[in-house]
Amino acid sequence: GMMGVLHVMEFKWDRHGDLKPGVAAAEADLLRGWPGLRHDTTRDNINFIIWSSARRFPADVMRRRGEDLVRLAQELTHNWHPHLRELLARSDPGSALPIRVSTSEPVPAWKSSTVTLLGDAIHTMTPGRGVGANTALRDAALLCRQIRLAAAGDKTLVQAVADYEAAMLPYGFARVHDSLHRSGTSGDDRIYRPVIGRLALLGARGYFGITSRVPRLRRKFVDDFYTYRGEED
Repeated sequence: GMMGVLHVMEFKWDRHGDLKPGVAAAEADLLRGWPGLRHDTTRDNINFIIWSSARRFPADVMRRRGEDLVRLAQELTHNWHPHLRELLARSDPGSALPIRVSTSEPVPAWKSSTVTLLGDAIHTMTPGRGVGANTALRDAALLCRQIRLAAAGDKTLVQAVADYEAAMLPYGFARVHDSLHRSGTSGDDRIYRPVIGRLALLGARGYFGITSRVPRLRRKFVDDFYTYRGEED
């Protein structure tokens, strides 16, 4: 009933902000000429996320912070692999925080005006598909194209907004639906049920075990994942 994911972030510079050995010459020249690098505090890190349905957490989980939250994570993952538990033990308590995952519900079209919505303001979604930011960028690109048409006199501004909303609502809420039904981000997911959940877990382990060992299946999995993340369907 507990799930987890690791996001490993590695950058071209070290903890001191100096370029790492082996960085390609073109990239090194670009980074040396980027003034923002002097002020960027981003460093290599591992983002360890643990999630489950709300009923598996204490009622006060949203008020917990720091070491208290790390201890809770260790308790909830007591039977996980020692290597994963070692990551928790070595984590920075100051970076630990609880997040309540939310999703939106489809809304009917409304009368368009010069005010509109994009991104999480209209189609908040769970991280099941990892496309929230991409979808917001798609919204912005589409809205910009429509505004340019209005600026060129091809249509009124309100019509441009209406055309944007007519296209955005279907694909936006399609991704809300797809995200909710992937990766156990819905509390009603079968993986959280007593018996079916164990069977689903065994099936997932078998699928990923085979996929990781067969190059063609591995490529297809990655290609499908990134194709879905693209700007256009």
